[in-house]
Amino acid sequence: MDSGEVEEVRSEVDALSRALSEERFRSVAGLAPAPRLAAIFDAHGLAAHRDTVAMLREVGERDLAARVAGLAGERATAPAEESWRAADALATGNGPDGPVGIADAGLALLHERDRERRKALGRAVAEASLAASPPREAAAEQRAAAHAALGLTPAWEDVVQADELLAVSEGAYQDVLAWFARHDGLELPPRGELDRAGLLHLLAFRDHDGLFRPAPLSPAVLDGFDGLGVDVRRVRLDGAARAGKWAGAHAFDGRVSLRRQGGLSDWLYLPDAAGRAAAAATSRPSTRDPALPATVGALGAWLLLEPRFLESATGQDRKRARDVIRRLALRLLFQLRARAAALRVAVEVERGTGGRAWHEAHREALSRATLAGWPDGLAARDADAAGLRESLAGAAWAAAIREDLKERFDEDYWRNPRTGEALAGRLAAGSPGPETERPPLARAAEALASILEGV
Repeated sequence: MDSGEVEEVRSEVDALSRALSEERFRSVAGLAPAPRLAAIFDAHGLAAHRDTVAMLREVGERDLAARVAGLAGERATAPAEESWRAADALATGNGPDGPVGIADAGLALLHERDRERRKALGRAVAEASLAASPPREAAAEQRAAAHAALGLTPAWEDVVQADELLAVSEGAYQDVLAWFARHDGLELPPRGELDRAGLLHLLAFRDHDGLFRPAPLSPAVLDGFDGLGVDVRRVRLDGAARAGKWAGAHAFDGRVSLRRQGGLSDWLYLPDAAGRAAAAATSRPSTRDPALPATVGALGAWLLLEPRFLESATGQDRKRARDVIRRLALRLLFQLRARAAALRVAVEVERGTGGRAWHEAHREALSRATLAGWPDGLAARDADAAGLRESLAGAAWAAAIREDLKERFDEDYWRNPRTGEALAGRLAAGSPGPETERPPLARAAEALASILEGV
C-alpha cells in the first residue's frame, strides 16, 4: 500500500463517517425511524474491511488502521443497529396515563411535579427500554466479537481513570446533591428513596426556568463561541417538533437535532452539541482526535460556569451567580459520573460480560455513581464504550484548556482576541492537544468538585 492508496482509504473513511452521521441524524431527529446503515457500509466497503486494517498495519499507519477497525466493528453491527433504532422508535411503557414512548416519557418526567406520576414515567422509560433492548444487546455483543477478531483490546486503563474520577468527586457530589435533595423533600439512598426519575427532575432545577429562557443559542453564547474561535453560526439546528424525535440536543457533523427539555438543561446541552457539531464539520474524521468534538462542546458549555459570562448570557447578577453556577456544576458532574460508571460496565461487556450479569452490573454501578436508585432495563443504552471514553476525555481536555486560558488571558478569556488564536492551532490540527499532554479523565471532575466546594 503506497501513499496514494493510504490517502484513498482516508477519503473513504471520511465519506463513510459523514454518510453514517447524516443517516443517524435522520434517525435521532425522527425523520427516519428505521435507518438504512448497512447500505452505506456497502457503498464504502474499503473503509470498513479487515483486509484494509491488515494492509494499513503493515505500512505503519496504526492510527488509521484503528479507525478502519472501529468502522469494521460498526459494519458488523449495522443490521442490529437498524433494528434497535427502529425498536426504540416504537417501544412504549405503561405510564400514568397509558402507553408512552421512551422519549416522551423521559421528557415528561423532567416537568412532572407529582412524585407518583414521575415514578410511573420513570418506570415507563425503563420498561420501554427493556422491551427494545434485545437488538441493542445483540449489537454490543457483535461489536465486541468483531473488535476481538480485529485485535482491538478493551481500554482498561481508561476504566482505571474513570474509577479515579468517581473517587475524587464523590464527596463534593454527595454533599451538594444531598443539600439540594433535602430542600426538595428528598433523601439519598439508603435512607431515602431517590430514584433516577427523581434525580433527573431535581437536576432540571425547574425553579430556574425563568432565568434560562428558551432560545436557539443566545447572542451571548454565540459571541462566546466567536471568542473561542469556533464557528457555530454555520451549524444547522433542527429544532422542529416531531414525533419520535429524541429529547435533548444531539450533535452530528455540522448539524444538531434539538428537542427542548427546557431551562437549564437546554442551556448546558445545546452549546455542548453545537460545539461538537462545529468541530466535527471542520475536521476530517480520518485524522482528527476522536475527543476533539467533545472538547469543543465542553468548552462552550462550561462558559456558563464563568460569573461574567453567566451575567451577560442570562442577566443574572454576578454577586448572586454562585448558587446558579453550583447547580450547573452539579448537573455537569452528574453527567460525568454517570458516564464514568457506564464506561466500566461497557468495557466489561467488551470483555465478555452479558445477559443478567450485564444488567445487574449496570444498575449497581449507576446507582453507586449517581447516588440514586437506577432501574433495570437501561444497560444496553450505555453500551458504546468508545463514545463514553471520548466524552470523558473531551471534558478533561476542556478543563485543562480552560485553566490554561484563564491563566494566560484572565477570567474573561473568551473576550480576549488572543484566545481564538491560541485555540486555532488545535482546531486546525484536529486535536485538543499533544498525546504527551493528555490530562487524566478525572481532570474535569476535579474542576467541578472545586466549584461545588467553593474553592
